[in-house]
Amino acid sequence: MADPQLDQDLRKAFQDLQQLMQESTQKIKISEVQIEHLRGAITRARLTEKELDVLPPETRTYESVGRMFLYQPIKTVQENLQEKIRVTDSKVKTIEGNKEHLENKIKEHENNIREMLTARHK
Repeated sequence: MADPQLDQDLRKAFQDLQQLMQESTQKIKISEVQIEHLRGAITRARLTEKELDVLPPETRTYESVGRMFLYQPIKTVQENLQEKIRVTDSKVKTIEGNKEHLENKIKEHENNIREMLTARHK
């Protein structure tokens, strides 16, 4: 005969693991949205950089700062775009690493749930 305390402990552990899986899945979805947004920013910066490459060096360029635009030499704008690409790419790699960690955590949770179910049926 099954021990009622053991069944209750298994049920509690199962609910905890299920909640952890849901939280991890939600965090992964948020990470994917962030990565998509950052990659879009990188694409826009690269396209802007390409457009600036074809302009003569004496072209007046302006860079947005909040709600206004400041005159910047074209070389400064290009350097700022390259820095933005580098920083954003670094953020993407960090988020991808966190996402990978969360995916591994989900697999671990799934394995724990399987082990609990097989242990209960024995």
